Amino acid sequence: MTKIAFILTIGLLVSGCNNMKTNSSASIPENIQPNWAGLDIDSFPVKFGQILKFDKDSEEIRAIVLDISEDEGGQWIGVTFLDQNRLFGRQIPSGLVDTECLDLLDVTYIKVDGQIDFEVLETIKVNKTNVGIGSRSPATSLSEIKRNYNRGIEQRKKDQTPCDKALTELNPVNECYFEIEKIKN
Repeated sequence: MTKIAFILTIGLLVSGCNNMKTNSSASIPENIQPNWAGLDIDSFPVKFGQILKFDKDSEEIRAIVLDISEDEGGQWIGVTFLDQNRLFGRQIPSGLVDTECLDLLDVTYIKVDGQIDFEVLETIKVNKTNVGIGSRSPATSLSEIKRNYNRGIEQRKKDQTPCDKALTELNPVNECYFEIEKIKN
């Protein structure tokens, strides 16, 4: 009798784990998508979807424009860095039951003030509803852009915490890469 109860218990546990839902492509909520309401987007020196190149100390840093914003400090260009056509992102758990994973992008906001030189390499068509902003950091100089880029590379060398386990971890590693196709039209 004990063996039968044990086998039934194990069977229920296994079937319960197999039914646990983790979705790595949950739709992006509108409140974390780029919002340009009230902005004159034509006044910005870059356009949504442009791939930019920054050169710092013989190091080439590439990034894609995925947001723009304006505040009392001026205009800001929101870029997500690229590493071999992979976007800097993170997976964030959403919900306690039937956890879904939101695939979000890490965005560095660069102050537009004429002090940072860049080159526009190309423009790709991006589906704005596929862009969710997961992390925001400012940069007001080329050195700060390089700092943010290098920190992002180092963080992505760590083993990522599985999204459905990140809720219970003390120091989860959410950072990861996404293929650029994830945001394309």
